[in-house]
Amino acid sequence: MVSFKLICSMKTLVILKRLFIVALLVLVVSCSKNDDDDFDKIAVNREIYYYMLDIYLWYEYLPAVNFADYATPEIFLEALRYKPLDKWSAVLTKEEFNQYFEEGKMIGHGMSLAVDELNKIRIAFVYRSTQAYNNGVRRGWIINKVNNTSATPENVMSLLGNQEIGIRNNIEFLNEKNESVTLNLTKEEIAITPVLYYDTIKWNNEVIGYMVFQDFIDAAKTELDEAFNFFSQTGINDLIIDMRYNGGGSVEVAQYLAGWILGKDFQGSPLVNFKHNIKNSRYDTTMNIPAKANGLSLNRLCFIGTRGTASASELVINGAKPYVEVYLGGDSTHGKPVGMYALPLNSADYVLLPVSFRYTNANNEGDFYYGIAPDFASPDDITKDFGNPEENSLESMLNYITTGTASFKDEKSAGKVTFIERTDPIGKYLKAF
Repeated sequence: MVSFKLICSMKTLVILKRLFIVALLVLVVSCSKNDDDDFDKIAVNREIYYYMLDIYLWYEYLPAVNFADYATPEIFLEALRYKPLDKWSAVLTKEEFNQYFEEGKMIGHGMSLAVDELNKIRIAFVYRSTQAYNNGVRRGWIINKVNNTSATPENVMSLLGNQEIGIRNNIEFLNEKNESVTLNLTKEEIAITPVLYYDTIKWNNEVIGYMVFQDFIDAAKTELDEAFNFFSQTGINDLIIDMRYNGGGSVEVAQYLAGWILGKDFQGSPLVNFKHNIKNSRYDTTMNIPAKANGLSLNRLCFIGTRGTASASELVINGAKPYVEVYLGGDSTHGKPVGMYALPLNSADYVLLPVSFRYTNANNEGDFYYGIAPDFASPDDITKDFGNPEENSLESMLNYITTGTASFKDEKSAGKVTFIERTDPIGKYLKAF
């Protein structure tokens, strides 16, 4: 992290450390906190408004508001957002922000849930540090019952209960063989494992690296080192980075990943340009690709994405395009070519994340508000585990790499996948329960 200092007032901030987040730039702000811990909505809303008036990318569209009319920071920010473009500005509690982005932890069972075309609740992914994973639960398994009650997309979250340490659930799963597996699982504090899977796949006589990357948080760096050292030692011909559910995170981690995939041949070249509003153009900057002598040297990079692939994920895909051939399979990405500062409030235990800048690659390409279009479409096959070469999106990419034709065989699993989403603001990034 880079430390620097500015003047602190309502329009300028004393910034003690700079942490890049989500195709977003995160600034941790230091000013004295109010001694009074009572929630003063007028004071909180006023602080949010003046931050937005200064740093918000679309500050000129802020509406006239009465601070007393909005009971919570979330409701107030919703009233301020520039609806035609801004789907992302958010307010998190400081506890949520620190727990996920800085500590790399969550509370729950550590499973992400989705609904297949037959209305079955499937495991989309499960963190490797969890009781569920250690008891064999994998992507594609079905949740059949929770505490002896049949689970449906409508009731499963209430059956699983709050995200609190100690809550126990008796869950009946159906595994990949459609066999019943019942486990007693307890919600706990979980260390997030951002690299969900990595290995090599031999396909049409080529050795192809495959990695599933879920969270751009600080804890990812060690896991990325492990995966890419493995790829370097095995001598892969191509690499597939699967970020189909990755909602973004730290741009410092995105830069770190870029070092592994581009830093051997293109070190020092621009990865991303940040552009602020006219009031803050002095903060416009370029982030370069870091040197990585033992990184990969590839002529092309292949990615798998979906509408859930956002922000820092898109930054890496877009940032690589000026230097190597880039292929995207799956679906169009989310479409978030902007980022935010994270601004801890002084008037309450919240962190404000307003959209504060847009970003482009070295060729000045950006503004992909409708997403980055795939080179070929392939449906997300929620019925099969990561690394299974018969999974639609992976099979399509493997065939494209080795034959130039993106094809897959399993038409039966080509139905629509709907995620069971968190309703709290951290759900933009943390996809598991």
